[in-house]
Amino acid sequence: MQRRSLLLLMALAALLGGLFFWLQRAPEPLPEQDTRYLPGLDPQQVSAVRIERPGQPPIEVARKDGGWVMPAKEDYRAAGRLIGDLLLELAQARKVEPKTRDPANFPRLGLAEKGEGAAVRLTVLRSSGAPVDLLLGKAAQQGGRLVRQPGNDQAWLIDQPLNLPPDELDWLDRRITAIAFEDIAEVSVRYPQGETLTVFRDQPGEPNLRVRQLPKGTKLPVEAAANGMALPFGDLRFNEVAPLSQVQFKGPPQLSLTVKTLDGAHLLAHLQRQGDQPWLLLDRIEGFAEGQVLARSDWAYRLEAEQADALARRLADFKGER
Repeated sequence: MQRRSLLLLMALAALLGGLFFWLQRAPEPLPEQDTRYLPGLDPQQVSAVRIERPGQPPIEVARKDGGWVMPAKEDYRAAGRLIGDLLLELAQARKVEPKTRDPANFPRLGLAEKGEGAAVRLTVLRSSGAPVDLLLGKAAQQGGRLVRQPGNDQAWLIDQPLNLPPDELDWLDRRITAIAFEDIAEVSVRYPQGETLTVFRDQPGEPNLRVRQLPKGTKLPVEAAANGMALPFGDLRFNEVAPLSQVQFKGPPQLSLTVKTLDGAHLLAHLQRQGDQPWLLLDRIEGFAEGQVLARSDWAYRLEAEQADALARRLADFKGER
C-alpha cells in the first residue's frame, strides 16, 4: 500500500513538474505574416504615396520612370531615399499590442478621422491591389506609433515610427550639386562690371585652391581661404524651386559663375535676385558623372543668403581690403 502511494506521489510530482515547465516556456513566436500590420504590402508595387494633414495641402509623390517625382511640382524629382525608408517601415511594421476600440478615445490619441485630434491620413496606391489607407496618430513614448484604418475602430501600437516630414520641401530631392571638393579644378565668378575672380588648382591632390588674380608676392591671410568658394558645391541644396516659366527676374544677373572639374566637366550658371532672395539658374551642364549635378537648366533654385554669399566673393575679400 505504501509502495503504491509512493508511486502515485512520484507520478503526480512528475506531472506537476512538467506542467510547471510548460507554463514557464517562452511563448511560441507568431509567424512573421501574422505579426505584420500590413502583411500584403510590397514596396516595389507602390505607385504613389499621399499624405494629408488637417488644414494643410496634401503632399503626393509618384513613381515615374524608375524614380520618384512630385506631381504638384511638375514632376520634379522627389526624395527617393525618404520615400524608400517610409515604404520599408510600412512593410516591416509589426503589431506590438492592440489599443482602444472606443471612438471616444480617438481624439486624445490623434486618431480621429476629422475635427479635434484628427489623424494624419496616409494613402498608399499600388500597381496591383487596392489602395492602403492608414490613420496615423501620436507617437508612443516607448517607441512606435498609434495607427488604425479608416472604418475600423481597432487601434494598434506598431513598432515603427513612420515619421512624415510636414513640409513639402522635405519631400523633394533638394540637391543641386554633389561635386567633391577634391574633384574641382576651378571656380570662377564674373560680375556685370567685368570684375572676375578665379580660384583653382592645377593638379589632383593639391589640398588648397589658389586665387588667380592675387598680385604676385601677396599671400592669402589663411592658406585654405580660397577653398570656401568650392566647398559649397559638394552639397549645394536649394531652399525653394520653381520652373523658369513661373519666375520673373528683373535686371541683369548679380554674377555669372563657372565650375570646372579635373576630369574636364564644366558648369555654367548665374545668380539672380528677386527682392532680397538669391536664385541660381543653370545655363550649361557638360561632362559630369551621374549624381554630380542634379539640378535642371529649366528650373530656378532659391539659395540661402549664406550660400549665395559664399559664391559672391571678390578679390578684395582675399586681400583683406574689406
